[in-house]
Amino acid sequence: MKYIGIILCISALFFGNSFIRVIAQEQLQAQEQAAEEREFALIDRSLEIWTFIDDHRVITGKTLHVTVQIVWKLGITVNLEGVDKINLSPFRIEGVTLGERQIFDNEHDYMVITYALSLPSDIKAGIYSIPSFSLSYSNEVDKTEGTATSAPVAIKKVPILVEGKVDRDVITLGDRINYVLTIRHEKNVKLLWKDIEKLNFSPFEVLKKAVEKSAEENIEKLVINYTLSLYELGWKKKTPEIPGLTILYYEDSRSQSNTAKADSASIETKEVKTVSIPIIINNLLKAVDVPLEGIKGTMLYSRKHIFLHGYLPLGAGIILFFFLGVTTLRSIAGRLSPASPKPVSETPHIALERLKNTMKSFQFTDNDQRNRENIHTVNKALRAYTGTLLGISNDMAQSVTTSSFPRYDTQKQFSEETSSIIQLVLKQLDSLIFGKHIGKDAFDKILQGIEEIITQTGHKL
Repeated sequence: MKYIGIILCISALFFGNSFIRVIAQEQLQAQEQAAEEREFALIDRSLEIWTFIDDHRVITGKTLHVTVQIVWKLGITVNLEGVDKINLSPFRIEGVTLGERQIFDNEHDYMVITYALSLPSDIKAGIYSIPSFSLSYSNEVDKTEGTATSAPVAIKKVPILVEGKVDRDVITLGDRINYVLTIRHEKNVKLLWKDIEKLNFSPFEVLKKAVEKSAEENIEKLVINYTLSLYELGWKKKTPEIPGLTILYYEDSRSQSNTAKADSASIETKEVKTVSIPIIINNLLKAVDVPLEGIKGTMLYSRKHIFLHGYLPLGAGIILFFFLGVTTLRSIAGRLSPASPKPVSETPHIALERLKNTMKSFQFTDNDQRNRENIHTVNKALRAYTGTLLGISNDMAQSVTTSSFPRYDTQKQFSEETSSIIQLVLKQLDSLIFGKHIGKDAFDKILQGIEEIITQTGHKL
């Protein structure tokens, strides 16, 4: 009976630890899914702290960027003293960037703080948590004080990370694409080189390959530069893509080394994949028709004809050349002048709140000039919001034509239905902006279309 009791205790301890690891893994997966689907909405609180993260997986030597957005009501003073020295153990703060105070809406202001975090080199692989932290505030209106607390974030420490990037995603047939495959792994991780050498980039052809290796303390870094090209339109998809690459590896521990020498089939291999990258093919071709003419004799021109068709265009060309030269010099002088500091970029939910606030004042009036100003305002807000979802700058979102807007959705952020609605609403806005008369029916259709866009895209933030 004594031995049976000992065996039962050991079994309970082993299965209990396994159960805890499974629960932690499920929490990490649920957190990653929630980060993609959740929608941040303001609650009736004096101070709110929202946390965003660029990747839920990290490796030793890789910097993790955490964006913290602080939103508070007007009349609230937030105590930011010591915000760069908070305890986020086991993570270490490598750097902190404090943004400027900005207007969120008519009742709130906000600030963006970016943390650069890292894990110690001796920490083992597993699931860790960026702990929550609190900020205190004081209400200048009713002379009260309080605190707000952020939510903890689960991070998985992994032994290997892979990443694939291209220098361009729009090409013509025959152009070359530089694809950089970066693999970072711990020294006990061994890569299967035979499979790496056989990586398939179909329908793209590999023209050249260069391998670079380096080491950073306990991490080994492998960078493979591929030169790819495409010569024919032989694929079934309209938009070809560089496929996701599968990298096989195994962890070489001291206990496995002797076994691996005896039987290589006993090594337990694992895999990690890169994300596929769509490539847009520019198939616009120029054709020049050169008419064939017969042989003509010598043609004589009068002085008047020579002056009108010779000296006069030549003089106009010289004047135009000097004008363009002055314009170019002014442009160069403007570039050499000190640039103004770049503002903190807007997040999608900030642009969404701005669009909603604009919609509240988007009402039809008897004043045609007032209606036209409202149309311009809501057009800028809608383009800014959709631009943040596509990952393009606000200047590009405001300047791109309506017909070209879907081309920038290279990551397929919108469904076909959502993309059609966005393009329809932008066309309706263009017709009212450049039209002579603004009717109430067209006004209401635009309002309904924007509300439908908010409904279909808002849940992704």
